[in-house]
Amino acid sequence: MRCQLMGAAVAAAMLFSACGGSEPAANSGMEVSATQTGQAGQSSSTGAPAGAAAGSKAAQAGAAAAGSGVKPPAMTATNPSGMSTAAGMGGAPAASSGMSAAAGSGMAAAGAPAASGANAAAGMGAAGMGAAAPAAMTDDCDRKCLLDIMQQYLDALAAHDASKLKVSASVKVTDNGVASKLGDGLFKSGTMVLNDHRLDFADPMLGNVATQVVVNEGMTGVIYQARLKVVKHEITEIETMTVHRADAANGFFNIENMKPEMVFLQDVPAEKRMSRDKLEEITLLYLDYLEGKKRGPDVPFDMACKRYENGQVTASGLSSFNGQSWSFMVTRRILVIDEEAQITWGMFPFTQAADTLVVGEAFKIIEGKIMMIQAVMAYQPAKVWD
Repeated sequence: MRCQLMGAAVAAAMLFSACGGSEPAANSGMEVSATQTGQAGQSSSTGAPAGAAAGSKAAQAGAAAAGSGVKPPAMTATNPSGMSTAAGMGGAPAASSGMSAAAGSGMAAAGAPAASGANAAAGMGAAGMGAAAPAAMTDDCDRKCLLDIMQQYLDALAAHDASKLKVSASVKVTDNGVASKLGDGLFKSGTMVLNDHRLDFADPMLGNVATQVVVNEGMTGVIYQARLKVVKHEITEIETMTVHRADAANGFFNIENMKPEMVFLQDVPAEKRMSRDKLEEITLLYLDYLEGKKRGPDVPFDMACKRYENGQVTASGLSSFNGQSWSFMVTRRILVIDEEAQITWGMFPFTQAADTLVVGEAFKIIEGKIMMIQAVMAYQPAKVWD
């Protein structure tokens, strides 16, 4: 995501393309750093100023990742009512078992949707680690209800038919920061929802449910991110981000790596879940890190933590996070705190400009550690949801 900053021993020789135009040297131990070309005055861990041009969309960090899409499988599956879970953590992308359907228009769904946490009984309390019982819902639509509504939304997208969705008369719809109409965009051009490249999370207290998923247009994969606001079982807000390879921020685009890491699917027992307030506190520490208010060691990254941005690995391991330094002015829009899955997610403009890099970032947190980060990002107008 961000222009990777080198340590003092290698900074002079190894500035890569987003900062100076060359690719990182092999075996440097530093990941390709993803995005932030909108950053001015960025400094390295040694205090040396970085050479990124502020706000330049054209500063491409490294070559775009390979893979222009995922070939549709030759079968159509039926959609299970619940979400599947997988235990454990590893460096390899999660492979889901089971199948989920996208309805209509000959549009099949490949694999089961990535379930963010187990389908525990609604209202289960989270004990231990200072955790409180889940916050009361603002509506009678619980977590499963919200996830079901997201499934209905993606089924409607797959069928090219938004008419069956229950939306409010005043529903607000945007795509990439621009006012849109329900039924436009991928509702017209999408040909398959790839459910094994999908991660959902929901927040009954705020009435928000979101997904990060790959949708095919023909044989070409598109990275898609959507948030639905639900009030009294009606969708009142739809905020989407559609990322094509041709216009991916800084050239970062790797479809295969949009399969969620296993840790994102890991169930967290109720007694080990952290409270809503604590999950938010840890997320805010990361945003402080992006703003230069905290250093890497001040943020509780797990030693195996990685950051994916449009499928591109831009940080991996403590040394990587600790070696990066930022000075953004982030708008803090935390939109989902999924207490059952222990995932937080928000849509964060990285500068205060009208048009800027906007990053939808999901954080899996277990026992006080940020285990994994998955982001979908694009340059777009950033004020439409102010």
